[in-house]
Amino acid sequence: MTSVDDLIKTQMPDLIRLRHEIHQHPELGYEEHGTAQRVVDALAGIDDLDIRTGVAQTGVVVTLGADKKAPMVALRADMDALAIQETSGLPYASSVPGKMHACGHDGHTTCLVGAVKVLAMMGDQLPGPVRFLFQPAEEGGGGGGRMCEEGALEDVRAIFGLHGWPYLSQGELGVRTGPFLASSDRFCIVIEGQGAHAAFPHQGVDPIPIAAQIVLALQTIASRHTDPLDAVVVTVAQMHGGTADNIISASIELRGTLRSLQATTRTAAMHHIKQIAEGIATANGARAEVTITKGTPVLSNDPAATQFGFETAAAATLTPVDIDPVMGGEDFAFYAERIPAAFFALGVRPPGRDAYPALHQRDYDFPDDAIAAGVALHVQLVRRFWSDAPTALTG
Repeated sequence: MTSVDDLIKTQMPDLIRLRHEIHQHPELGYEEHGTAQRVVDALAGIDDLDIRTGVAQTGVVVTLGADKKAPMVALRADMDALAIQETSGLPYASSVPGKMHACGHDGHTTCLVGAVKVLAMMGDQLPGPVRFLFQPAEEGGGGGGRMCEEGALEDVRAIFGLHGWPYLSQGELGVRTGPFLASSDRFCIVIEGQGAHAAFPHQGVDPIPIAAQIVLALQTIASRHTDPLDAVVVTVAQMHGGTADNIISASIELRGTLRSLQATTRTAAMHHIKQIAEGIATANGARAEVTITKGTPVLSNDPAATQFGFETAAAATLTPVDIDPVMGGEDFAFYAERIPAAFFALGVRPPGRDAYPALHQRDYDFPDDAIAAGVALHVQLVRRFWSDAPTALTG
């Protein structure tokens, strides 16, 4: 019987070529038509696959062995790129100005394609069906939520995913039970004052010092309104207003992000943002309009699914490493809200290097050398699911 490693090796030339093509042709959220077609083309001719396209607009849902009666397990990868100008200088660097795969979704997609191909070759060894989700619009577009709404998790008992992690070395797998990645929400505060000539400030209500007070007061959400053992981030990232040096603007707009690792903290922080902004504006004779746009929820890994992944790492020749929670967001959280789920950090930093370009940087590239490990983890999670996963996942 051919080993999993040998099966993966046979696919590597095609997988490397696929990743380079996806990297060279990045597409933003809900624009992934070309990427989706590359996925479909890469899977052409494989028996026992049901392929649905156009899910969540540009997503692809693939089911292997749909007629098998055992519980279904799912794997997920994201496909979208970022609006960043690439500076890597690679021969397969982005050919699209202002867009690049700075978060490694080209690698994630390639690893999942590899898993489909290897698992399909194993055919009769799999007692149950497997679903593969090629998801659009992870980067702020809510693609995971739309995939759920359009039935991607129908009949699925558990789901697993991974993210290339440049902060760990190749051969390591970051594992975290419970809250792993933060909720990610946006807020906009418009402060309406009264315009005036800058030489006569007493004749108006200047929204700029009011905005400054609000920015400072929002920092007390973390320091005075939240349990010190909890985590919350309130960042005001934009301030817009004013048109001339000698005019007091009638309004100022603040925009920022809210991150937390607990649903209750998230809700409380939203309340405090509104309370602080409106209270300070009113006290200064102005008015504040607060809009909070919910993004991704907290990504909390299911204990049983996470432990199963921890135990599976060795089969994929990976060393599990406990890692701390991260205040970045990931919309794999939408799946984890609905069914048992675990999300892992796949080390991609090349051996012998102390540092590697960080995610969302202009020179980041998912290394070809990390593809095989990602495929192996996916394959082993599926292979072991029906025999070794706890009944909390399969029952």
